[in-house]
Amino acid sequence: MVKVSIIIPTLNEAKRLPRCIESIRNQIFKDFEIIVVDSGSEDGTPEIARRMGAKVIYEPKLGFAVAKNFGASEASGEIFVFTDADSLCPPDWLSKIAAHFERKGVVAVLGPIKPLERKLHHQVIFDLTTNLVPRLTAMFGFYVAQAPNQAFRRSAFEKVHGYDERLRMLEDNELPNRIKKAGTVVFDKTIWTYSSARRFEKEGYVKATLRFLGAYWKIYFQKKAAAEEYPLYR
Repeated sequence: MVKVSIIIPTLNEAKRLPRCIESIRNQIFKDFEIIVVDSGSEDGTPEIARRMGAKVIYEPKLGFAVAKNFGASEASGEIFVFTDADSLCPPDWLSKIAAHFERKGVVAVLGPIKPLERKLHHQVIFDLTTNLVPRLTAMFGFYVAQAPNQAFRRSAFEKVHGYDERLRMLEDNELPNRIKKAGTVVFDKTIWTYSSARRFEKEGYVKATLRFLGAYWKIYFQKKAAAEEYPLYR
């Protein structure tokens, strides 16, 4: 059994996935496996992942939560780490995550993301929304989590039955706020990944923010699943 299973959902990510996997292969921490959960890519994504040493599994049913849960069901690690195909991970990423799980009672580790794009407005908005705001809300016991940078102890993940597959968005946020009942959730500002701002450049921050706020309202106040279809795979 490996210590860490890194799970990446994909759909037509042949251009971006190689850099992601290469950044994972360059980790200081070496006791891991990479699992790519593909949902029908037509651009050679599975073949690329396999050539780069990843275990490739197929989940024809589309949806982030579905793909990530299936990846977890096929994983052998004690810790499940989730990231996206368009993300890059610093060399000390896994070692910092694994260190937190050495503490008894820690069930989840979260961190911020930085934009791959160098434009100033992306850097400012990412720092505000994925670093400063999450650090503030964590003080009150509410966790604002990012899909490309979250990890869970296997036993706790399985105890709460993983991601809520009814959710079309914010599945990455809902799980940490549910799993906290099983133990301690850590937000570490020093554990970060780079991720693309491509979806925000396409949709615009104002529109995306309003959509996210609507989903927060449905999930946490109306207690309903957020049914909006999100662009498939980040």
